[in-house]
Amino acid sequence: MISNFIIHQQAQKYQWSGDCFLSVKSFYGDKADYQVKQREYQVDQTNFLVLNECTKYRLNIDSAKETESFCVFFSPEFVSDVVSGLNATDEQLLDLNVKQHQGIKLFERNYHHSGKVSELLKIGRKKSNLGMDELEKDEFYYQLLNAILLQNNTTLLDTHRLTSKKKATREELYQRVLFVKDFIDCNYHKNLRLQELANIALLSENHLLRNFNQIFGVTPFQYISNKRIQEAKRQLLETDKTIKEITFDIGYSSLGNFSNYFKNIVGQSPSELRKGDM
Repeated sequence: MISNFIIHQQAQKYQWSGDCFLSVKSFYGDKADYQVKQREYQVDQTNFLVLNECTKYRLNIDSAKETESFCVFFSPEFVSDVVSGLNATDEQLLDLNVKQHQGIKLFERNYHHSGKVSELLKIGRKKSNLGMDELEKDEFYYQLLNAILLQNNTTLLDTHRLTSKKKATREELYQRVLFVKDFIDCNYHKNLRLQELANIALLSENHLLRNFNQIFGVTPFQYISNKRIQEAKRQLLETDKTIKEITFDIGYSSLGNFSNYFKNIVGQSPSELRKGDM
């Protein structure tokens, strides 16, 4: 029987395509690009990606520096055991002969690093470098999968922000809007149009705008602006690029527009932020 496993390695260039177990992907140092059908995901030190069993994907790392991967894969038998345990009664759990084989389909999405899953990924990554004994590794797998399932339940609760009455409709709408959010995360530096985003979600422009706002509390334009400014802050503090270079890197065509948006969101100008960090 194939067991759970961890891939923890570093590379500047790497490509792979295929499918595998239910998994969580995290990367550090630089980014990894995932192509899943028509969807794009960019995974770096700010987020982690959850993909279901048998989801076909293409992974590409193309970086000037070493990119560290820490990816955890859960076997179908292990997932079934954990999910069955969560759904079973105490009486059923006491009877080891009773096995209820259950799989699960999670929301496939990028999550920003926060909460229990991120905490466990950080711990697992550190301990993997030092070496984990088998019991410690067993416990880690159970703790991480339970945290991922809890995170997925939180996402299910988020679908209730949508006004549709049917549960299946809410979940489908939520997933489609997530596709748009993940597309923006990979392409925020481009000149995106609402029609293009609506086509990705297979929704009308008005329908996308309303549902995006209900889920994330902002419009797509506001989300893109915040994403650009967060990336600008990172580059200002972590790189030697000029403010003009950063302006064009993140998708602004005018230094004046960038400076105005930056000050409105951050509360100080780009040059003031950089000077304050010196």
